[in-house]
Amino acid sequence: MTSADTTAGRPSAARIGIMADSHGDAARITAAADYFRTAGCTLSVHLGDICDTNRPETTKDCLNRLTTHRILAIRGNNDHTLLLNQSALIRPATMEILREMPLTRQIGSALLTHSLPFASSMGPRCMSEDMDPGHIRRFFQVYPGMQLFRGHSHQPEIVRPGDASLHREKIHPQRPYPLKSGQSAVVTCGALAEGLCLIWDRPQETIELISLADL
Repeated sequence: MTSADTTAGRPSAARIGIMADSHGDAARITAAADYFRTAGCTLSVHLGDICDTNRPETTKDCLNRLTTHRILAIRGNNDHTLLLNQSALIRPATMEILREMPLTRQIGSALLTHSLPFASSMGPRCMSEDMDPGHIRRFFQVYPGMQLFRGHSHQPEIVRPGDASLHREKIHPQRPYPLKSGQSAVVTCGALAEGLCLIWDRPQETIELISLADL
């Protein structure tokens, strides 16, 4: 599927590991997956920019790590650009893996994407366009009571609707933040290239930013 996907068969995962923006660093994909496993995560998701346009030679290794660790993936703008460029350094079979990645996924009441969740109306632009306050308000209007997990900006934060304005809160590592079911929120999970990833604990209704460098 190229626009959206529902994570069928595994919606009941209690603890979910979320990574994004590894930018060609295969070793960090493995480091995050290993940590998620030890932390009790039964599902892991990569929110795109798995690969990097400046390091096309790392594409196959990065995608192999996703397969090895059974990580669900979403296509990011770097992945999409590699697909369009058809680099001679990337085999056709590897290109096909990128082509088959959806632009969004849904797990329970949450949407997961690389940058913006509006794939049906924006197409590939949803991967590369930054999320501004207008996009956030549109998400809250179109998907009331849902959460959005995204990467792209590399700045970990959670945004919630407020009475008069949006309520932004920076996320810091190694402490839980509430993320209640049925309440709207936009979560930017930080960049794996900078050693950051996220755990979503669904029963506890919390998220926690993980700094792999601090472990």
